[in-house]
Amino acid sequence: MSVDPAPIEEVSHLALSVGRILFQNNADTEAVECAVERFGRLFGCEVHPLVTYETLLLTVSSHEGFRTKTGHRVPTMAVNMAAVAAVEALLDEAEAKGLGLAEIRSRLDEIERQPPIYRRWMVVLGMALTAASLSRLFGGDWPTFFVAFFAGVVGTAIRLEMGRRGVNIFLNSLVTAFASGAVAGVAVYFKLSSMPALCLITQGMILVPGVPFVNCVQDMIKNHMAIGVSRLGFAILITLAIAVGLFTATAVTGAQIPVVESSVLPSLMGDALFSACAALGYLCLFNVPWRLAWVGVVCGVASHTTRTFCLQHHIDIVAGSLIGALAAGFLAFFFARVFRAPASAFAFPGVVAMIPGAYAFRAVIGFLGIISAGTGAPMALLTETIALSATCIFMVLAIAIGVAAPAILIKNPRAKTA
Repeated sequence: MSVDPAPIEEVSHLALSVGRILFQNNADTEAVECAVERFGRLFGCEVHPLVTYETLLLTVSSHEGFRTKTGHRVPTMAVNMAAVAAVEALLDEAEAKGLGLAEIRSRLDEIERQPPIYRRWMVVLGMALTAASLSRLFGGDWPTFFVAFFAGVVGTAIRLEMGRRGVNIFLNSLVTAFASGAVAGVAVYFKLSSMPALCLITQGMILVPGVPFVNCVQDMIKNHMAIGVSRLGFAILITLAIAVGLFTATAVTGAQIPVVESSVLPSLMGDALFSACAALGYLCLFNVPWRLAWVGVVCGVASHTTRTFCLQHHIDIVAGSLIGALAAGFLAFFFARVFRAPASAFAFPGVVAMIPGAYAFRAVIGFLGIISAGTGAPMALLTETIALSATCIFMVLAIAIGVAAPAILIKNPRAKTA
């Protein structure tokens, strides 16, 4: 239901707050635009948003005239699905009960002040479990599992502490990758694991900015080119920082990440188990509400196990990633309708484990090897590096398209055109 027309100044201010909370927590551009337009309609206003990578610009018009509002610079974006879900729920309630501006302002302030659902130690242990589970999904043995877990504890603790202190996010990624990679490398040096590549790569995998990678493709598919390219640039720079950190760790410890490497596929039961464990860490990191966390686990199992099934039946990894992402995307879309929550709260934790971080790191290390060798670089190294890069690009595209497909194919009932 719509309420009586409200002061345009207050509506524009709160519409900007709605958009900012969603945007700084990595909601995609269309979701931000849809939310602020929907909020304006509740109070008899028409909102025209312009979303850039650093800020939001809104033009709000009503019978009083129009106002143009520019938000403060959006800080470094995190992923807080509890905040995104809370804003969506608030808009639903305002629509159903006709909440006033004062009540909405108070609730938005409460959402911004809300502490994380999961304590820091839970996030640390969850992401360490994710790193360890990824090692098993890539064919690692149990010693590698425990090395990856311990290195993940160290790396995630450093990452969260540096984030709390406001350290530059690129420096944070580089230092965290180096620290966790060094711990894994030292463990390999003392023969605690015979799989150095998995020990190191899994530490980079849990740092990969999977949500920006997926969002950038979704934004470009939906014709938000400028912000899509900006998010892509951010994700690439973070990945490069992680790769440099891991490369430095290999130089210090002597452990190596080979450009050419094969992995053993787990059984479907094993894949389902470790996919579920891998999703748990991301659910904690992304602050997904307790009551919805199990849905993220279901999406994670569906996506990765489906891809493994495809690989076992000799389907290409890019096609398998697309099929797995479609499974997660449609499940997330269905549960989003059931629980009146954003689909991204389920889809992103469900597909992040499929993001080809291992391919990206090996490609970067291959390029570094080519630079070091110069004109004497072996042709095998050159072709493998190009193949890894191309595979990485197409896998990210496949995952993003699979996640976005339900929203593209099925009209969102909340989106209303003028």
